[in-house]
Amino acid sequence: MKHLIVLALALFSVCAVGLHAELPPKAPQKVSTEADFRQLLLTNKWSWRNVSAGIPDRECVFMPDGTFRHPNFTAKFTIKDIHVVDLNRKGGERAVMTFSPDYMTFEVLDFDQKRRITGQRLPAK
Repeated sequence: MKHLIVLALALFSVCAVGLHAELPPKAPQKVSTEADFRQLLLTNKWSWRNVSAGIPDRECVFMPDGTFRHPNFTAKFTIKDIHVVDLNRKGGERAVMTFSPDYMTFEVLDFDQKRRITGQRLPAK
């Protein structure tokens, strides 16, 4: 019985630490540095709309490991300044995201440099 209690406490401790490690970062009150911008990117979900093709919005996220995840692709992201993010896919394809001054919307010339993409910050759930 003692072994069961010890095991249960150990399991609870591991779960509590695991949950704490996965808490989302807190959104900054304002963006004045690249670190603030990164926090804003990580704490929100974003829509991605291919305007040229009329394709419905796709939900996207920026991940702490430096990846940008879209349902149809993954890219590494690099913050260039507090309004610009480069997305780089394998094979050298690059797209540049430019965010509006209020960080509610962005525009992209897609990886093929032909299609215009628009997007917006999705409301928190």
